[in-house]
Amino acid sequence: MAAKEPSETATVDATAVLPAAEGMGAGLLVARTELVLAFGRDGKRGPEFREIRRRKLDVGRGSDAFEGGSLDDPRMSREHFTVRRRGENWVVQDPGSRNGTRVDGEQVEKEAPIAAGGIIRAGDTIFVLTKREMVDDGGDIELIGRSEAALRLRKTIRAVAPHPATVLLTGETGTGKEVAARMLHRLSGRRGEFVAVNCGAFSEGMLESELFGHRKGAFTGAVDHNTGLFRTADGGTLFLDEVGEMPAALQVKLLRVLESQAVRPVGGTKDILVDVRVVAATNRDLVAEVQSGRFRSDLYARLSQWLVPLPPLRERREDVPMLVRHTLLVRGAPDRGLRPDLAETLMLHRWPLNVRGLINVVSMALIASGDGPLELGPEVRNAIDAARSIDQRPAETAAPDPSGLRSTIPSSPRVLPPDEQIEAALRFNKGRVAASARELGLSRQQVYRWLEANERQIDDFRGE
Repeated sequence: MAAKEPSETATVDATAVLPAAEGMGAGLLVARTELVLAFGRDGKRGPEFREIRRRKLDVGRGSDAFEGGSLDDPRMSREHFTVRRRGENWVVQDPGSRNGTRVDGEQVEKEAPIAAGGIIRAGDTIFVLTKREMVDDGGDIELIGRSEAALRLRKTIRAVAPHPATVLLTGETGTGKEVAARMLHRLSGRRGEFVAVNCGAFSEGMLESELFGHRKGAFTGAVDHNTGLFRTADGGTLFLDEVGEMPAALQVKLLRVLESQAVRPVGGTKDILVDVRVVAATNRDLVAEVQSGRFRSDLYARLSQWLVPLPPLRERREDVPMLVRHTLLVRGAPDRGLRPDLAETLMLHRWPLNVRGLINVVSMALIASGDGPLELGPEVRNAIDAARSIDQRPAETAAPDPSGLRSTIPSSPRVLPPDEQIEAALRFNKGRVAASARELGLSRQQVYRWLEANERQIDDFRGE
């Protein structure tokens, strides 16, 4: 009697899924695995999403797997590759295609493991494997993307927007914290203005005056009254960007304003009541800043009534095509295509500057490529190579590393660390290959190859 095939879907850990926001339907969903056509051969088609409903999906030239119609890539074989489920994992199999298949930039020899976020190139067409546990919410005019991370972020913002809680947005530079803040304001129902200020752009005295205002003659150069941004944002939202840069003396005054909902202009003698919703943002680890004494614990507690972490772009690769299309649209070039090498490079790059970095590179390619399709020319290559030298997060702002591995990781991703370091990363991350690979500075394929070479299984580390 044939063994019963395992179901493609898996039960979701309820602790890892947010409750459904009001108006979004009910609740928890099982994970769905999708193959996303990121860029067609001309770089114009995509993104298109196809759920893998059974144990495998066959893809080739002429395939009607996607809603946009058959794939017309002449460099793709009729039976080019298969994405197949193996236990809880996935593999890409190439049955002998004419031009071969690449997974995460490396040639497939018969088959190769692939995890969520893995990039497949077949001929001149680029795909990405993705998993989601949430219903597509139709997107947003500000926070673009259909990845699990983008859906979860939008859902969180919708949930907290109507409430008066102070929100702290955290994340690496370029992840879109101001975009998220604007979405919070738009959905809040507040009728006042959205006002933004970069707390790292002013000296202590200037920032105090900028936030709270000043009276005429309060200091040298104060030739007139200044209302201040708190009063400008009355009835609306004040966005304090880079709040971790705020001087200690000013932190005390900000805390008082947040507690009393009243400001006193520099040189003034009376408090003025304000109704302001504060959204703060930082790329610093404020918990570490509190522990070091550089940031007040009481102010952190007041700012973080609701924490919203923004995911880095490398953790939502399936959103890259949508972001590229949006960038071309706002640059007035919605019909421009991309050469396959550029499309694959954009999908594989780790984007240390996140969405901001992607926009810069696409804009550069648009200028450098003349009137034709966007190309991976020397200017674009140089920009991407320069970005590779930028650390994901500066040492002073990096998140804590409980595994203790980062300082001992070799800088070259082609050199494997000692076996005990790979084992430690897998054990710490409970067998999660993608997280372990990031910790070690390796590709997912390298970790899978190490497991195979050492006759180890992912399950060996899940229960340790």
